[in-house]
Amino acid sequence: MNRSTLLLWLLLSCAVACSRKTELNALGLQYEPPSGMALRAEEPGPPAVARFEAGLELRSVQGTPPKVDAPPEEVLGAAGIPVPDKRLNATSGTLPAGPVARYEFQQGTSRTLVYFLPLEGRAVFVLYTAPERDYGPGSARVERSLSTLKPTR
Repeated sequence: MNRSTLLLWLLLSCAVACSRKTELNALGLQYEPPSGMALRAEEPGPPAVARFEAGLELRSVQGTPPKVDAPPEEVLGAAGIPVPDKRLNATSGTLPAGPVARYEFQQGTSRTLVYFLPLEGRAVFVLYTAPERDYGPGSARVERSLSTLKPTR
């Protein structure tokens, strides 16, 4: 290999290896998780679930989703997610992928962040659970990463 070919190969390899963009085929999503939260497993379900390091999970639940302004008990119940003890807040907003509901819960010494994204014929859930001491920085990284969430079907 000549020097310019080797340099081009190294640059392309780094571009591919340095990207954390993840194709989640079972979930029909493309997502770039925060650093330190690499994909551990993807399960076809139902529901399809992608588990990442550090307490991050994405779910895709088939069926007609609840409305974005539905009560959290109805939204989480549709995904088979138990509602944690104490709801800290519930808001709605918009991501590039569409309108979302955002919830924060506390259960003992842990906190859980939930994003609910209703789509055509399914709903996507982003869940992040961490001990209180790690929750703030981790949830901020998860929320920043949500701009990379894109449905692929």
